[in-house]
Amino acid sequence: MNTKKIIKIILLGIFISCLVTLLVIYLFLKNISDKTHLPIPYFFQTVNQAIIEKQNHTTDSVSFMVLGLDRRNDLLEQTETTDTIMLANINFKTAKLNLISIPRDLWSYSTNTKINDIYPLSKEKTEKFSYIENEFEKITGQKISATIIISTENLIDFVDLIGGVDIYLENGFVDEKYPNPDYIASPSASIPVYKTIEFKSGLNHLDKSNITEFVRSRKSAETAVNGGTDIGRIIRQQLLLEAIMQKVKNPTFLKNYSSLINLYNFWHQSIETNISDTNILTWGLLLGTNAQNITIHKNTIPTAEYPETSVIYHPQKFINRQWVYIPLDEKYEALHQFIQQSIND
Repeated sequence: MNTKKIIKIILLGIFISCLVTLLVIYLFLKNISDKTHLPIPYFFQTVNQAIIEKQNHTTDSVSFMVLGLDRRNDLLEQTETTDTIMLANINFKTAKLNLISIPRDLWSYSTNTKINDIYPLSKEKTEKFSYIENEFEKITGQKISATIIISTENLIDFVDLIGGVDIYLENGFVDEKYPNPDYIASPSASIPVYKTIEFKSGLNHLDKSNITEFVRSRKSAETAVNGGTDIGRIIRQQLLLEAIMQKVKNPTFLKNYSSLINLYNFWHQSIETNISDTNILTWGLLLGTNAQNITIHKNTIPTAEYPETSVIYHPQKFINRQWVYIPLDEKYEALHQFIQQSIND
């Protein structure tokens, strides 16, 4: 066989290999397109835009708000306050995710309300997310780039979608005054107002049957160490987020193609956010190989009854007839300093 024939065969082989590769890529994207109901060009456009944004990105980290919406619309109460409020900061160079929980009862001088009313107020604004981010920038001293709003129903569905999570509790707790869902749904003298719930010390499996009780309970004790108060609830919520992060970044989970598609569709169909696919991909590119090595650092703002001993404190008198926390100063400078130090450490 002469040299020309050999070259032709090699070129033909390369050509066929390229065609097969392109066909496999097309079929893969077609499958994703069918399951996400997004056109194939969308994926190429998203990747291209993410590459551009990565090249233009000038900071080492990004901050966003996570708001847990405890929506009530029953005979007893109609509210849309966010009882879980966290500032999240991702550092792309160190692969560190800082979670800084902010008590829902912290007073906002800008809105003249508790900060858990910022979300309901935002619904009256034309630019809802911009309003939320501007208000929390005043309180945290950080540039807020995005917001995620997760309702209790979202949380139940999400945890069910990933097969539940396991959380280790140093101290178990019993809450004898947990609001009874049956009473809330249909108030009656024959139905107890409260029910008793318990989570034992050690490993606890959370799924759709008990996840709401785990994140909502706050009447189990007078101290956070024993699971009580809003601070105890904040600590458990941070533990939950850490457990979720550990599960979804597990290689076994990431190899489950169907689970990833389901999560993607859940994100788009159920979660209220202004984080785009381009944002997520850009952040992923900025993290690079560090993405699998993300470490979570949990921070809780120190609280007290006296300004001399904490960053925020409970004053001896009510404000607008409400039990609140207030900062040491109306410009939140001490709080800004604490948050920045937490991010830097």
